[in-house]
Amino acid sequence: MPFCTTIKPPQAMALTVATLLIGCPALADELLMKDGSRLLGTVVKQDGGNTLDFDTTYAGTITVKWAEVDKVITDEAMTLLLVNGETREVISAQNKPEGVATVAPTGTPEILPLDTIAFVNPEPWRLGEGWHWEGKFSVELNHERGNSDKEEYEGDFSTTFRRIDDRINFRGDYDRETSNDVLTDDDWRLNSRYDHFIDKQFFYGLNVGLEHDRFADLSLRTIIGPVVGYEFFESKATNLGVTGGPMYVKEDFYEADNDDYTAFGWQFHYDRFLIPDRIQFYHRHNGLLSMEDTENFVLDAWTGFRFPIYAGIYAATELLIEYDGGAPADVDNADTTYNVKLGYEW
Repeated sequence: MPFCTTIKPPQAMALTVATLLIGCPALADELLMKDGSRLLGTVVKQDGGNTLDFDTTYAGTITVKWAEVDKVITDEAMTLLLVNGETREVISAQNKPEGVATVAPTGTPEILPLDTIAFVNPEPWRLGEGWHWEGKFSVELNHERGNSDKEEYEGDFSTTFRRIDDRINFRGDYDRETSNDVLTDDDWRLNSRYDHFIDKQFFYGLNVGLEHDRFADLSLRTIIGPVVGYEFFESKATNLGVTGGPMYVKEDFYEADNDDYTAFGWQFHYDRFLIPDRIQFYHRHNGLLSMEDTENFVLDAWTGFRFPIYAGIYAATELLIEYDGGAPADVDNADTTYNVKLGYEW
């Protein structure tokens, strides 16, 4: 005997909603890959490189090569920031030989050359909304007891505040070492710079630096002056920039005669992920060349590899070269240091 029951209208409505909730998956963005695979998740961003960050429920945020993506279909509109500063809101984007074929929420199609797209879902500051804050710091501690008692403390930090037309950077490092309760190393550096961008890459600003090195007889070196610079690349994948300008330098020594002079100062920085989110190469250096005595040349250079570990924690290996052509005659003018560091970045 067949079984049947009568469902009243309100009950039917509730049953229909429940069926939809159970039977239909939540809306998600889709990546259709050139190999035929299909990924569901949420488009996070493409930050000026050749990869796309895609958030999934089963593997977290994964990095996908944009060249391997055939088409992106989104639940909510993506924002494309173009190289010329214009933006586009799109709900799909497809790789084609002639460029990226996009469709706006209104259904309007447009083909954009790939090299005109700077960012996908850019951070708010890139659109002129507020400030972006990032930074990193690392420490190295060595505590040795036995035939000799040795303690070493090293640390460095950098932090940057960025908005569309302005950038403020602070950077510093500290090194102190004692052996059998005798101080054997004591030096530190602190540098700050303000940059105002005239366009996307060219800027001018002001640089202020302080340095101390007890065993190079340097009590305090003060550096201040205007700068101009050019930012060739500024993204998660690659950063490259150079800055230079005339500097006033004042040096106070413990034993030698104090000095002050005008110099040409410059700063160079470069970093690039060799393997996305796994291995990053970096190099930066600061230089000073006296306009009165070309033998008075100062260079500090850091070169190394950084290895992100988890949740902002990273390890690094680094070579530090310090050269001071104007050091007193009884002081070595060059130091080389190899460091292994553990740090955190945000």
